[in-house]
Amino acid sequence: MRHIPNSHIENKTVITFLSGSAGELDWVLPILDYLSKKNFNINIVFLTRHARVSVERNSMLNNYISKKNIHLEVYLCGGYLAEKIERFGYLAHRAAIKLKLQNKPAVKFFYNLLNKIFKKIFFLGLPLKILNLQTQRCLFFSEYPSLRRPRDQWLKEKFHNSLFFYCPHSPHIYAENLSIKYKDFKIKNAKSRSFLLLGHPADYPVLNDGECLSDPDLEKIYIGHPKYSNSWLQDRREKSKKFRISLSTRNKINILVLSRGSGSYLDKTYHTELAESVVGAINTKIENYNLFIKKHPREEDVYWDSLADKFSSISIIDDHIYDISTSVDFVISIWSSGAMDCYAMGVPVIELYDPNRFSKQQLLDGENYTTIYRKLGVVLPANNKKELEEVIESLIKNNFDLALAKPHPLYSDVIERSNDWQMTLDKILSVNSF
Repeated sequence: MRHIPNSHIENKTVITFLSGSAGELDWVLPILDYLSKKNFNINIVFLTRHARVSVERNSMLNNYISKKNIHLEVYLCGGYLAEKIERFGYLAHRAAIKLKLQNKPAVKFFYNLLNKIFKKIFFLGLPLKILNLQTQRCLFFSEYPSLRRPRDQWLKEKFHNSLFFYCPHSPHIYAENLSIKYKDFKIKNAKSRSFLLLGHPADYPVLNDGECLSDPDLEKIYIGHPKYSNSWLQDRREKSKKFRISLSTRNKINILVLSRGSGSYLDKTYHTELAESVVGAINTKIENYNLFIKKHPREEDVYWDSLADKFSSISIIDDHIYDISTSVDFVISIWSSGAMDCYAMGVPVIELYDPNRFSKQQLLDGENYTTIYRKLGVVLPANNKKELEEVIESLIKNNFDLALAKPHPLYSDVIERSNDWQMTLDKILSVNSF
């Protein structure tokens, strides 16, 4: 481990827990980068092996945590046994809440004993350097579902001088009713110990579980998504624009596919159908192309891999979405929040997905379902292969510069908030004497 002799730097410490996928680090990365420049020591702790693997598959994120930087330390705490125990502890905790075990003396003793054991195991698994910070004032960042896990309370008890921030795992818009007008929400209690960071006030009513997320001591802050800020995107937007206007000098069209694997949102049959629709439509409309497939961080399907083995023009990539989108002419998104990333970069996005076939988390629009990205006006819709071909043909006629109508005001509000997140964070840090 590297030793940082400057006690001032040691007193400015960030601890980020990652347990799900690369999306967690991707969302919080601009904040970590900003704090690092303010001489905060950044500690990234992987609590699961699959979170570490997910970040390794993203070249930009992996490069960030791998670079030699006196302000950055990375730890892997996950292991098969530790993850199984943590999972069992979570299930026991949720069961205790639902069954109100604390009100049943016959089982309360055994539950409390089990909870103490799980707590002991959790802290034994943390790096000693992290545990040695418990008397200091640190900033903790973790995915907001962590609020439902017992480890959240354990950490607050042990690191009783620290502030805790809870973040989304993606820039997805959770709002369902886009017509509601929201007042400007200001920080009510900047001296709170816990802050829920969300993109927009419209997200909270959908996410609120009536339990941990409704805790009055959890200060709700609507800062947009830092990765959409001009300070984070400006150089990449310029690079993307230069690439797309060079179309006449190139003999191949570059296309990015934002994939989604089978699971709770769509089945394996539809996943295969969507992949075949993409390849079939492109082969029909474009003669020479490079097709880059970016899998979802949790995607395990291998059908794209078989297509990549069959067609030399298809590549599976691990580039960060902001890196690869600077070198593509258009994007095909299979209902992915990455569509908003590409739209923010100025790249045309086609959304290939039929929300009426798989309507989970889709929005009713009259008698039919639509997607949040279509409601926001950031994608060109295509429900099937035929419609995809039609949209691609329109893009070709317009030199891949087909402008969309003005986006929904909610999207514009998210972008505006995204450009002010540093001011909000600075206020919290200042009030709390960081």
